Amino acid sequence: MSRRLFAALLALSAAALTSCSDGGGTALDGAGQGSNLVGYEHTQVGKEYWVTMPEMSNSSGKPLTVLSAEIVHVPAGLRVTGYRVVGAGTGGHPYGVIPVGVTNDSARPHQGGSIPIKAHGSSDLYYEARVKVTGTVHGDLTTCRYGYRQGSTTYHEDIGCDTRIRLGEPVTG
Repeated sequence: MSRRLFAALLALSAAALTSCSDGGGTALDGAGQGSNLVGYEHTQVGKEYWVTMPEMSNSSGKPLTVLSAEIVHVPAGLRVTGYRVVGAGTGGHPYGVIPVGVTNDSARPHQGGSIPIKAHGSSDLYYEARVKVTGTVHGDLTTCRYGYRQGSTTYHEDIGCDTRIRLGEPVTG
């Protein structure tokens, strides 16, 4: 490869990195969720559950729009089958694990997958992950990664989250 071609490719790569960051975002604040352990010890193999993800706050002086969310570490025995955005309603942001099909009166499904957050503001919308239990669970769901746009730049930022799901006697009620 010629030096001129190499220099051109290097310049194009640098330009691409400035318009779409591969990380480095620091505007989101997970409201201290990283130190809280949320758990549910009554899951059943083959069943699905909604796992709430951390409440998000914008600690910067510019508005941003959260575009995506994912749980980074999913242990053996669990599989994430989807994500959704819901509103906290009047009860505030819940933390926990809710069996799919059980009515959660405080959560309202939200149309669209993005969440705008004002400068120095918090969102009353949050993500939930739909998780299927496939076998004995060997660890916790950890690290919530959010993709967001601020101005014309897209960032990825990890916020600590820790959800423990274990097999156990079903809850009847």
